[in-house]
Amino acid sequence: MVSVKSRLRRRCVQGVTLVELMIVVVILGILAGLAGIGYKRYIGRSRLSEASAMLAELSAKEQLYFMEVGAYVPARDDNASPLTLPSPDEAASAFLPISPTAPNFESVRTAHSILPMPAAWSRLGLKPQFPALYCTYLVNAGLATVTGQPSQGPPAGGIGAQLWSSPPVVPWFYAIAACNLDTSDDSTVPSGLPANATLMVLTHDSPAVRTFNDGH
Repeated sequence: MVSVKSRLRRRCVQGVTLVELMIVVVILGILAGLAGIGYKRYIGRSRLSEASAMLAELSAKEQLYFMEVGAYVPARDDNASPLTLPSPDEAASAFLPISPTAPNFESVRTAHSILPMPAAWSRLGLKPQFPALYCTYLVNAGLATVTGQPSQGPPAGGIGAQLWSSPPVVPWFYAIAACNLDTSDDSTVPSGLPANATLMVLTHDSPAVRTFNDGH
């Protein structure tokens, strides 16, 4: 009778069968797929955490600015003057520190340097914790011209028109975070804000962050 030890020795000499090899390949494929899903979720959580923290700090700085000046100030890359109504749309070129339509914004593996600090952020006294950010940001603001009367109001289109049912009668602002949570590196994006950007918005009259476009 062939001993168990002899059978095992013979099996080791024969090597791995094709079926066993295919089973190993399938298992490795499943593990790789699960790892990819986990990585994408991790990326999403980290980007959203950054955006929430930045929106909260932008809101705090705007409120401090309002206490000192009596109005909110736009924070845009197109050098909009303080205390005036910004552009009536969310132009991608106005975001800081990078345009959401820039090819390297499409890469979730690229953090974008904020140094030197944008002038609009310095005016607000904004000091992000990290020298590079994955999301990009914009603040639109308007000034009520007459107390109790409609202000210049939010822009006629875009996100601003979706935040309030009627133009605010007080100075107002809303801050937008645009984040790329997609793990693709596709550099071909449509004009305006890309469809795969997740947009998070916070307003002067509410601490709640609202998501307007889930770019997953």
